[in-house]
Amino acid sequence: MFTGTGRQKADYLATVDVDPSSPTYSKVVHRLRMPYVGDELHHSGWNACSSCHADPLAARRFLVLPCLLSGRIYVTDIQKDLKAPTLHKVIEPHDIIEKTGLGYPHTAHCLASGDVMVSCLGDKKEMLKAVDFFC
Repeated sequence: MFTGTGRQKADYLATVDVDPSSPTYSKVVHRLRMPYVGDELHHSGWNACSSCHADPLAARRFLVLPCLLSGRIYVTDIQKDLKAPTLHKVIEPHDIIEKTGLGYPHTAHCLASGDVMVSCLGDKKEMLKAVDFFC
């Protein structure tokens, strides 16, 4: 997460052990560093909703990480190792702008249809309004 320290380091997704019986309980057990500096990972969301638990085909495999400052969206994959997610895909801001005209991705929302909706705070030039698109 962006800490405001002034350091030029890439953000990372931290994995914290939440198993009370584990010797590493409450500790960070993995850090997945993003490939770029200056992203500001923001409100993440899963590719499948918790309300889809009755659907055997719906699985929370991908965590979608919008980046408020850079305009990127990272998609991480937890299928191989829950404790050590990997970077599955990077959606670059120019691709989002070209397809939608939107910028400043803010929050990822999973939908019952299986689509992921990303809320944006503006267009390619400035933060203007809250809008949504599907990825």
